[in-house]
Amino acid sequence: MHVQGHIFVVTGGASGLGQQVTKSIIEQGGHVIIMDINSTGANEMVESFGSDKAYSSGSVDVTSEEQVKDAIQNGLCHFKNNNEELFLVGAVICSGIVWPPQSIEGYGPNNQLTSYSQFKHVVTINLLGSYNVAQQVAQVIMNNKPLNQDGERGIIITTSSMLGLDGTLVGYGTSKAGVAGMTLPLARELSNFGIRVMSIAPGPFDTPLARAIPGVEAPVSLFPKRYGQPSEFSDLVLHIINNSMLNGSVIRLDGALRG
Repeated sequence: MHVQGHIFVVTGGASGLGQQVTKSIIEQGGHVIIMDINSTGANEMVESFGSDKAYSSGSVDVTSEEQVKDAIQNGLCHFKNNNEELFLVGAVICSGIVWPPQSIEGYGPNNQLTSYSQFKHVVTINLLGSYNVAQQVAQVIMNNKPLNQDGERGIIITTSSMLGLDGTLVGYGTSKAGVAGMTLPLARELSNFGIRVMSIAPGPFDTPLARAIPGVEAPVSLFPKRYGQPSEFSDLVLHIINNSMLNGSVIRLDGALRG
C-alpha cells in the first residue's frame, strides 16, 4: 500500500509526533484529515500545506463518537469535492495525554496517588479515544475497493508507549498497555476486510510531551544517547504503511530504553 493519492486521518496532528506524521504523509503525496483538540494548531497546519492537502473541521475530541464521525465525513466531502478518486485508507492515532488536569485530584498523602477519576480520565482519552477513531475509520475503509492483489483496503496505526509495555505510571501506562493489547485482536477482527493494524511504542521523543511536567525531564535512550526525533517516528509510520506484511504487532521505538 502506498501513501500517494490517498487520504489518512491523523489524530493529534497539530503538534508533536502527529504533526510530523501529517507533514510526512503530505510530502509523500497523501492527504490528511487532522483531528486535534487544538483547533488553532490544526488550522495553522492547513494554512501551511494548503486546503488541497490538509483539512480540519475544528476542535475534535477523540472520545466523542459524534465529533469523530463528523470530522471524517466532512473531511471526505472536502477532498472528494476536489478529486472523486481520493479514498480514506488509514488512520495514524497519535493523540493522548500523560497526566490528567490538575482539577482532578489524586488520593493519599498530598494527593500524589492515582485516583479513580484520574485513572478514568487518562484511560478514556488514550485507550477509548484511540479505539473510537480506529473503529470509525475502519467502518469507512472496509467499503473500499481492494488497493492491490492482496486485497488490502487500509491500515490503522496506533501509538502505545514503552511505559505501557514496561509497567510505569498507573494511568498512562495502563492506557498505553491497553492500546498495545488491542493491536492483535483488532488485526484479527479486521483481517477479513483487508485492514491491517499496527502499533508503535515509542520512548521519549523530542516533543512537548517529553517535558509535560516543569522541571522533570524524561531519560534519554541507551543508544543513541538522546531523545528520538519526530521524523524517526514518522519514518517508521511510512514504512509500516508501505510494508503489507507488518500486521498485528507492536514495534518498540525506544533506543533500548526500558521504563
